[in-house]
Amino acid sequence: MSIRQTAAVVGLAIGVTACGSAAPEAPLSTVVAFEGATLITGDGGPPLGGGVFLVDDGVITDVGLAANVAIPEGATVVDLTGKTVMPTLVDLHGHVGFVDDLSFDNANYTRENIADQLNRYAYHGVGVIVSLGTDPGDIAFTIKADQEAGRLGGARLHTAFRGIARPDAGPGAPTMRPTAFGATTVEEAVALVDEIAATDADFLKIWVDARGGSVEKLGPDLYRPIIEAAHAHDVRVIAHIFDAEDARELVDAGVDGFAHLARDVEMDDELVAAIVEHDVFVMPNLAVSERGRHAEPPAWVDDPLLAESVSPEVIARIRESYANRTPEAAAAGAESFAMMLRSLKKLSDAGARLVFGADTGIQDHIQGYMEHHELELIVESGISPARAIQIATSTSAELLGVNTGLLAPGKRADFIVLDANPMYGIGNTRQISAVYLGGEAVDREGLRAGW
Repeated sequence: MSIRQTAAVVGLAIGVTACGSAAPEAPLSTVVAFEGATLITGDGGPPLGGGVFLVDDGVITDVGLAANVAIPEGATVVDLTGKTVMPTLVDLHGHVGFVDDLSFDNANYTRENIADQLNRYAYHGVGVIVSLGTDPGDIAFTIKADQEAGRLGGARLHTAFRGIARPDAGPGAPTMRPTAFGATTVEEAVALVDEIAATDADFLKIWVDARGGSVEKLGPDLYRPIIEAAHAHDVRVIAHIFDAEDARELVDAGVDGFAHLARDVEMDDELVAAIVEHDVFVMPNLAVSERGRHAEPPAWVDDPLLAESVSPEVIARIRESYANRTPEAAAAGAESFAMMLRSLKKLSDAGARLVFGADTGIQDHIQGYMEHHELELIVESGISPARAIQIATSTSAELLGVNTGLLAPGKRADFIVLDANPMYGIGNTRQISAVYLGGEAVDREGLRAGW
């Protein structure tokens, strides 16, 4: 990658003063032109070879083939010949604040730790992360406000504040479970919706999962009035699900989106058709479930990119977690996961609105890195790399309502520079050369040194 500056036009004075002073130079352009790369714009279309895009004040002002984009005089030019550029990822399902190296504890939920995690997301090319329903207090909201005011960097944080479940029946991890509001009556549930709607929450999350019979599931007696009350506040409801029958009933109740696919059975054509008809968006969250199909540590555990932001001790613990896996358990996990992949392909073929969520931020599900593995698994289902990237960029950005996720005029200049083209192998999204947020390069070297 090289940088140069086009020649600035310097005005010559018609007359010279007695002191011999010349007219001042014309100011250099504030535009930065990135040229020579293959551009994956994020709209699902074919890449542009030898493309050029212009950035001014953190915003993309023009994109296209070199012959169609005029680089202004005095612009700074960045040569990206041989590189591929795509938008940064927009993850609608993560959790912040609970992980700190080997520790997974609610005591880690501090501003400093969350800010560090947002840098880890940014390091890996995630430009936006939604913390989905596990944010107690106002820390996430103050961080979001500080980022909007330019006082804090990293991946931009959005939050669903605290979700709603039956008492002590929210997130699966005991560390995170107290973050969910517990409701036992309609009156309590509606009051909680009012409390959540009074914040700057982007969504309202509910948990509809009995956790294998270990907790009481939020049922339609409560989630129907929750959804109705949320919609009265113009707040969209995302349901964590496990069972296909719950998904079916939630669609009928007017839910807006699902976090996770059904995981008890393959989603049948009737359920898929109902999801499409009611425009319910679905985030597959494949990578968490995919671990079950391995009896040995998967190949990604040895990825050098993982080691750049994760301590050797954490990697060792991930490796050790497979020590007691049996081939029989892995075979059952593989069968279950294959069912999920078939469900995802059905949804895609039917035209369901698929969005991106990797459920990162739980123990050993590494923030920033596992988003790339999630992309690989989406492609494994039979979805094309171009479509998978669209799901993880522009489609998710549009749903959230943020001005990113697309290499197009007027969009925020959030993009990843890659050393290899993911159209030839989706794993190439991990070959990161640089990350830009708002037109500014993330100091990946400095972050890596600090970690």
